[in-house]
Parts: sequence; C-alpha cells; structure tokens
Amino acid sequence: MKKLKSLFSRSKQPSFETLIKGEQEKLYKIAYTYVRNEQDALDVVQDAIIKGYNHFDKLKNLDYFSTWMTRILINTALDAVKRKKDVVYLDQDRFDDKVTKDPPFTQQIDLLEELNHLKPEQKTLVILRFYYGYSIKELAELLKKPEGTIKSQLHRTLNELKKKLGEGGEQYGKAWSKY
Repeated sequence: MKKLKSLFSRSKQPSFETLIKGEQEKLYKIAYTYVRNEQDALDVVQDAIIKGYNHFDKLKNLDYFSTWMTRILINTALDAVKRKKDVVYLDQDRFDDKVTKDPPFTQQIDLLEELNHLKPEQKTLVILRFYYGYSIKELAELLKKPEGTIKSQLHRTLNELKKKLGEGGEQYGKAWSKY
C-alpha cells in the first residue's frame, strides 16, 4: 500500500517507466561490458530494473535517478559475474583470420583482456570514466567515496594497465607488416 501511495504522490513527476526508458541503452552497454554476453546483459538489466522499481519509492531526489540506477546495475552485474565466474565464453570473432590481421583491433582485444583481469572495482572506474565519460565528482557520488580516493584508485589502475600494455609482446615490439 505504501508503494501505491508513493506512486500516486509523484503524479506530477515522471514515472519510473518514463525515467527508465531514457536509461535503457546506457544500462545495457554497462551490463554488457561486465558479462560480455548479450543474453546475460539483458538478464542483468532486467534484474536491475526490477530492483529499481521495487525501491523507487525510496529515491528522494529524481535528479539522481540515473546515478542511482547505474549503481544498482553495477551491483547486479558484479553479482552475475561472481555467479558465473567458472564459465568462459569463446568469442569466435577473435580467432577469425581476417580480424587478427588488423593491428588496431588486436590492440583493442588486448585492452579488453586486460580490463577483464582487473578487480571489479578497478574495471568499474575505468569503464565509467573513459567509456561513459563520468567526471571524477560523478564517480565519487556514484561510488560513495571521496574524490581523492577515486583519483588515486584511478591513477593506480591506469598505471597498472599502462605497465601491462606497455610491455607489449612480439607483435608490438616490432613494426607491423603483412609479410
């Protein structure tokens, strides 16, 4: 009954359905970066939306709806990753000959591989900061940490990625050639 009253009391404000429609694509992209599978990403988004709907009456300021839903989604995605940690998906495109001839794509694969080796908190920081363009202040609000902590964690994570990717390997130590 409390939920019903809260939904009627917000009649002048946008409904949950209206707000979530503007967030769906972003939520799916974030979920996909965690689970790396279309169906699992859709499941994560669905679970996050259900959780958000069930607790929508607890959201005091609708200006934070996007941040609030993103946080719910990240937690749901991390839970899904923990549940499916033993499952390894094979992406056939990575082994296709025509794809592996392109050095920039190979570098993207390396970056994705290294992102997958990061701790979940580190991966969240990098994805939200550089893929979705969240500011340091927004990250601090979203993750409920001081800005200085976010900056230092991001700095350490980027140094770790730089070190791993900077070492390169046989292919990156030499000029790339088809011959």
